[in-house]
Amino acid sequence: MTFRASARPGAEPRVPLPRVFWLLFTGVLLNRLGILVPSFLALFLAAASGIGPGVTGILVGVWGAGSVAGSLAGGVLADRTGARGAILVSQFTAIGACAVLAAVDRPAVLGAAAFLAGCASTLHKPAGTVVVAQALPESEHVRAFGLLYWASNIGAAISPAVSGFLLSASGYWLIALNVTTALAYAGLAHRLPGPRGRAEAAPTGADGAAEEAGDGGRETLRGLLAPFRSPATAWFLALSFSLAAIYLQKQSALPLDMKAHGLSSQVYGLVVSLNGFLIITTQPLVSRLTRRLAVDVQFLCAAVLVAVGFGANAVAAGPWAYAAALVVWTVGEMLLVPQASAFLVRHAPPGRAGSYQGAYGFVWNLGLVVGAPVGMAVLQTWGSAALWTGALLLGLSTAAAHALTMLRTRRRARRPGHRSEPADRGDHEPRGGARRTP
Repeated sequence: MTFRASARPGAEPRVPLPRVFWLLFTGVLLNRLGILVPSFLALFLAAASGIGPGVTGILVGVWGAGSVAGSLAGGVLADRTGARGAILVSQFTAIGACAVLAAVDRPAVLGAAAFLAGCASTLHKPAGTVVVAQALPESEHVRAFGLLYWASNIGAAISPAVSGFLLSASGYWLIALNVTTALAYAGLAHRLPGPRGRAEAAPTGADGAAEEAGDGGRETLRGLLAPFRSPATAWFLALSFSLAAIYLQKQSALPLDMKAHGLSSQVYGLVVSLNGFLIITTQPLVSRLTRRLAVDVQFLCAAVLVAVGFGANAVAAGPWAYAAALVVWTVGEMLLVPQASAFLVRHAPPGRAGSYQGAYGFVWNLGLVVGAPVGMAVLQTWGSAALWTGALLLGLSTAAAHALTMLRTRRRARRPGHRSEPADRGDHEPRGGARRTP
C-alpha cells in the first residue's frame, strides 16, 4: 500500500483564488459562527426545555452520531448533486432542526432534531472539497484547504462569545443566530457550482432512465465504500483515525485531567482557546513556510507533533505546561488538516472528491466516538500518566507507519521505468460528478 507521489506544492507560482472560492470561504466562516455545537446545545436544552442532565447527555450523544453519519452522507451528496445542492440540503436541514428544538420539548422528538442538527454540522463539509477540486489547479489545493480551515477556526473563535451573550438573553436568540447564518450560507450556495458531467454520461430514453434509477442505490453504496476499498486511501484513513483518537482527547480526557491537577474550568477554557488563537494568527504563515515540504513529510511531522504534544501532558501539572504541550500539537494539527484534504482529492477518481472527503470526516468524528470513552476509562483506571504515555506511543506508531510508507514510495519511485501512481479508479469509472479542471 503506497501513497501517491506528488509534486512539491511550492514548485509552481501561486494563482489568484477565484471568486467562487471566496464565496465558499465566507459561507464556511458564517456556518461555523452560527452552528449549534454540543456544549451550547446542552445549555439551550437545559434552559428552554427543562430536561434533566441525563437526557441532555443522551441528546448530545445523538448529535455526535448525526455528525458521524452526516460526513459520509455529505460526501456522496456533494458528488451526486454538486456543492450547491449539498450545502442547500445541509443548511435547510439545520433550519428544520432548529425549528423543532425551539417548538418541542418531548425527548423523543428532540432526539430526532438533535440527530438532524448533528448531520447538518458535517453534511456540507465535503462540498468544499468539490469546489476546490473543480475550481483550482492541484498546486493550489493545500493553500485553499488551509484557508478554509482558517475560516472555520475564525468562526469557532468568535462563536462561543456571541453564543454565550445571546444565550444569556434568551435561548431562542441562539436558535435565531443558527437560522440566520444558515440562510446566509444557503444564499451564497446558490452561486456555487452544481453537478458536472452528468449530461454526457447519463443514459437516455426510457430504458436508460430505468437503469439509472435501478443503479442509484448501488452507486451510492459504491460511493460510500470506494475510499475504504482503495489500499492507499484506506491505509491513510486508518492512520488518520489513530491520530483523531489522540487529538480529540482535548474534548474528553484533557479537561478531566486538568481538573484533577487542581485547574479550574476557566483555566481549561483559556488554555484550549490558545489552540484557536494560534490557528487564526499563524495558519497562513505555517502553510506558506511548509509549501515546499513533500506531503508525506508533512504527515510524518504532524503525527510526531501530535504524539509529543499530547504525550507531554503526562508531566504537565500547571497551566503553562499544558499550554506548551498544546502549542506542539496545534502545529501538528495545522500541518495535517489542509494536506489531508489535498491528499484525498489527488487520490479520488473523477466525481468522487466529496465521497473521499466525507470518509475522512467520518473517521475523524469516529475518533471522538471511540477515543473519548476509551481515554476516560484509561484515565479513571490507570491515571493520567498511563493515558498520555499511551497517546505518545500510539502517535509515534502512526508516525512510524507514515515513515515506512514514505520510504516504500520513494524506493518505488527510484526504480527504472517507474511511473507516478495514478489516482485511484475504484471498481468502475463513475457516471457523472465533479471533474477537476487544470
